[in-house]
Amino acid sequence: MDLAPFIVGTENAVLAQLRNTDALHWNDESDGPGFWSVTRYDDVIKVVNDPHTFVNGEGTQILSRKVEGGTSTVHNTDPPRHTGLRKLAAPHLRAVKVREWQDVIDRAVAAILDDISSQDEVEFVHSASALLPIQVLGQVLGVPLEDCGLLLDWTNRVISDDPEFMRTPDEKDRARSEMFAYFEELTAVRRAEPKNDLVSRLVHAEFEGGPLSWEDLAAYYFVLVGAGNETTRNLITGAVLAFDEFPGEWDKLVSRPELLNSAIEEMLRYITPIRAMRRTATKDLDWDGQTIRAGDKVVCWFQAANRDPAIFPDPDVVKIDRADNDHVGFGWGIHACMGSHLARGEVTAFFRALLDRGLRIRPLGPPDRLHTNQFNAFKRLHVRVEKEGS
Repeated sequence: MDLAPFIVGTENAVLAQLRNTDALHWNDESDGPGFWSVTRYDDVIKVVNDPHTFVNGEGTQILSRKVEGGTSTVHNTDPPRHTGLRKLAAPHLRAVKVREWQDVIDRAVAAILDDISSQDEVEFVHSASALLPIQVLGQVLGVPLEDCGLLLDWTNRVISDDPEFMRTPDEKDRARSEMFAYFEELTAVRRAEPKNDLVSRLVHAEFEGGPLSWEDLAAYYFVLVGAGNETTRNLITGAVLAFDEFPGEWDKLVSRPELLNSAIEEMLRYITPIRAMRRTATKDLDWDGQTIRAGDKVVCWFQAANRDPAIFPDPDVVKIDRADNDHVGFGWGIHACMGSHLARGEVTAFFRALLDRGLRIRPLGPPDRLHTNQFNAFKRLHVRVEKEGS
């Protein structure tokens, strides 16, 4: 699939054309078997709500591979195994548990805003939007602050084929190996001396009558590291761009800060940090006169679903007071993002602090986007932080 529209930011027009003219579209692949693209909201919901017909166990990337390598993350498993694995970490990431991390989040936000507001110009991704979730994720997992930069580096190298990060032909394998070696050491430490962190919880958890194997632990760490920073980083960066595109909506939020939670949900819809996830069909089925064969890859384009005018009036416009906003910005169904409460908490804290300080972030040019069609991801964005009214 041509990555060019995703790199320059014109992918919504391409997805809209598919949704309007060929809602179940067959994509040929030069290095794979091809895949179906599902772009209408109702069709995406239909697929993700049927985990028996459309499974995750064959992988969720568009390409015929699992980003974690030979292991299988909780995201790349199916019930009943998926259900049991998810229950191990989900209680540690529920809204009530996330509130225990609020001081950590608020301190990280305060330090970041102190830093970027003191500079005339700043590169926002590395100085703010990527820094916040990585620092918080480190606390949640039990990774020391000085090692948190490693988490971001591993994620950038593994999730995309961006030439900036593909320094060698085996870069993905090297990044996975580095990550797994790091967490193998941390696992040994937490096995001997558990703490109040998620690594300790997983190391001492029971699953199917015994402790998790190293392969299961490695896969779990992998998905937590990737999902734990990608969504927040790209949602915050995308929101800064969206508020610049629709400045009246930021003005509305300044005058009505009680709309912040609604504004975050609208940003999740409008930006859709996780653009797409793949499923694999388990049987032949007829779909609008076309036949999906058993074994076919079926890609759910959450980004297209979130711009479906049949569901969202004026879908290409940001409305922070939008009603009935049942977006799929965190996916949907049994595989919906497990860290959604943490991501919401981080993003809400960041923009609440901006409002409290009377600050506005103005992009100084277009963003530099990560070369991937799976995430709506940003590498760099130069901004200026201003006082409101200045």
